Amino acid sequence: MNRSEILEKLKGIFKIVVNNGVNVESVKEQSNIALDLGVNSIGQLYMAIAIEKEFNVDMSDVAPSTFKTVSDVIDYIEKH
Repeated sequence: MNRSEILEKLKGIFKIVVNNGVNVESVKEQSNIALDLGVNSIGQLYMAIAIEKEFNVDMSDVAPSTFKTVSDVIDYIEKH
C-alpha cells in the first residue's frame, strides 16, 4: 500500500473523529492533526483504535498524541 492509499483510508477514519466542520477530503500529509483537524485527546484515542483495526497494526507502543501531522501517522503505518 502506498502513501496516497494510506491517506485515503485515513480520511475515512478522520470522517469519524473530526466533527468540527473540517472538510476531510482536503486533508493532506502536512495537515496538523490537532490544529488543522481539531482532533482532541479523546479523538486521538479513537483514531488510534480505528487505525489499529483498519491497518492491522499495534499502536500500544506509542501515545496517539505523539503524532503531530498526518504524515507522522502514515510513516508509523508504513514502518509497522
